[in-house]
Amino acid sequence: MSKSFYLHTTVPGLDDSVAAEQGFVIFGKHPDPEALQPMDLAIFTVHLARKLGVITRVPPQAGLLPYDASHDNLIFDAPLAGLAVGRRMRFLRGWKDYGSCVKCFNGLGLLGEHILKELRRLQKADKASLKADALAFLRSRKTKLNDGRTAIFTEAEIEAVSDAEIATLDLEALAIWKVYGARPIVCSTSSNMGISLHEALRFMQKKPVTLAGKHFTVLNDDEGWLIIWCPDEQADFMNAEKTEHLRSLETEQPPLTVLHTYINRKQRDPGALKDALDSGGYFFPTNPQSSDELQNLLANSLGDVARERRCTTEQLLADEKVRYTLRSLGCSIEGNRIVVRGGVEGGLFGLMAGYLVMLDETIPRNDTAAISTWNQASIGAALAAAVLADLELREPQKLSPSIRADLKATFPAIDTFLNRQQLGKDLPTRIHGVFDLANLQSLAQLLGVVVERHLSGRGTAYVGLGSSSYANGNRCYSILKESLLCNGPFMGKETFHPATHTLNPIAQALIYADDMHRAASQPAFASMSAEERVRYIMQHSRKPEPAGAAAMAGYLLSRMDERTLSVIELAAVLRLAGFDSATFLEFAGFNKDVQGTNWFLQEASEEGPYMETLAKQFLQLIDRDLKELLELARHERTHSRLNYRLRPLDPAAFEALNPAVNIYLTGDNTRQPKAKLVQKILERYMVTRDQFVTLLSEDQAVQNRAQEVDFITLVNLTFSKTASALKWLQNKIEAAGQSILASRISSMAEKN
Repeated sequence: MSKSFYLHTTVPGLDDSVAAEQGFVIFGKHPDPEALQPMDLAIFTVHLARKLGVITRVPPQAGLLPYDASHDNLIFDAPLAGLAVGRRMRFLRGWKDYGSCVKCFNGLGLLGEHILKELRRLQKADKASLKADALAFLRSRKTKLNDGRTAIFTEAEIEAVSDAEIATLDLEALAIWKVYGARPIVCSTSSNMGISLHEALRFMQKKPVTLAGKHFTVLNDDEGWLIIWCPDEQADFMNAEKTEHLRSLETEQPPLTVLHTYINRKQRDPGALKDALDSGGYFFPTNPQSSDELQNLLANSLGDVARERRCTTEQLLADEKVRYTLRSLGCSIEGNRIVVRGGVEGGLFGLMAGYLVMLDETIPRNDTAAISTWNQASIGAALAAAVLADLELREPQKLSPSIRADLKATFPAIDTFLNRQQLGKDLPTRIHGVFDLANLQSLAQLLGVVVERHLSGRGTAYVGLGSSSYANGNRCYSILKESLLCNGPFMGKETFHPATHTLNPIAQALIYADDMHRAASQPAFASMSAEERVRYIMQHSRKPEPAGAAAMAGYLLSRMDERTLSVIELAAVLRLAGFDSATFLEFAGFNKDVQGTNWFLQEASEEGPYMETLAKQFLQLIDRDLKELLELARHERTHSRLNYRLRPLDPAAFEALNPAVNIYLTGDNTRQPKAKLVQKILERYMVTRDQFVTLLSEDQAVQNRAQEVDFITLVNLTFSKTASALKWLQNKIEAAGQSILASRISSMAEKN
């Protein structure tokens, strides 16, 4: 049956599949039989991370510090941010081993997809085949000796290895070696996912394995090969800090990573896929590729390779490296055609891990009746993954028994909750996306988001560098649309918000201040010397990179645009935390003089009059007399919190549950404050600390109470429910009317 987007009636003989069947790259009628389920791979992503170095979390408790060696918890209360905005705020980080970057979930998901598939092949292999693989692995193990490398096992020792010893071999280590020991990973990224993959491969080179009395590592230090397709330093959307970090990977010894750069974003994914086909490697796109997108990419990249080699596509398919890459993508070769059986979604499923960890750490607290999560959206993968994880858990009965067993072992709190209650109903959830206004966002356009107050300015976009934009069949958009249609956690344009560059350094400072206060509140801090205190703060407080603070900036902007947050409140909190205009500008990367001030104000003015005014007022307010500033903030706070009852960011019934607001922080791959700047901020903070603690204590007492059902809340709830019911009724009436009229039109057309 032909699709009738532009037809009034069905026309016999039209077949939508004709063009695809005539192409060189076609769609398969059946999915890849080895394809993994989203929750299956999300759980394995966490398992793989723990295997390579991430340690088990500890029960939620007060006083935990990020970047601490004793745990790998990801959720941290943010009382300073809470004081500023009047809500219960929490930060959701990535693992410290990966620079607190949520892109590590993406990279580990892509790595884990191939490892898990190979692991399951090994588990099903016959004894002889498994023994051959195991002995090949042992023969390849080497250790560095002087200027060369020597085999760990002699041939005699290999022959002496018994079947019983092979039965004890770590099959996951064997799977990792078989998959990544000799073949390259070709990663297309703006930066962070490539950095995370580099770190993961280094962990594989250090992960110990023991067999037959010998000690070795999963990968030798000369195994593993990563090609990162990243923006050229001359590209208008690249910044110097990321270039510096990426270049440092290329010079590391022993060699592991090579950079291939692009100027035009449209070069990225096709170029990376072409490299993978040429080298027989794995194609790891930073944004997931649906089967439609993969079919388009393959057709273009294979055509480019054939032209460069001056051969036919049929001859190209005889190349074993090309065939290996195609098999790794779940494609099959039938005759002279490539059959696409699915997309590249391992990174998307891996990104679900962050949301799952957040839930598993939140539920045992027993203090959270609703959860609002804010996630920066570049191409939309991190946002879509959070939504997908939520949707999957809303229907746990659809998970297979084996996946449910793995869920119980890895996320026991989630499993216990699902045995008794329902996510979305007993624990309501909302998920918000934030996009960078400096970059044209196809997702924002698709969702119908209109930004009226702010301009994009000329700043380099922090997020939103997806090269394929939103092509036909985009997987991220389909997940978000599904949530919108089924009343899921993401509700389209009402939960999608812009972030400006003017607010970004304020968000960065607020995040840093929370970490600094948390570290300075430790009992041992009081007895430290001044130098020790600075070192301690630098160890446990990290400035997030601009993209890492984008979700926070989007939240702040949404509140300010709704007039439920005042710039005075932000200035007062940062002043109490030790910032003034000079330290703030230096922290933000501007000169701490008139030139730096002018540059900050100039960039703000380019984002429109609202940001220009905000920047001017903020720099004046943060230098104001503290007593006067705190009094101004007290008055503004009253207005803000009453207005928030009237214009909440989430539905009134949801807000009445006093939800925890989780802000995704996406990494700290940026230049950190130097010791002298940290010392200046810390010295000022210690002077005002007692006032700060008193204000925080008073505010926490208010925030920890369930929302009072006062007159404002009661009226707002009543009218919200009435409006919702009337909207539902209006939609039903309009649909019925349209149906009657459409039927009448069809009948009239048939008569003619």
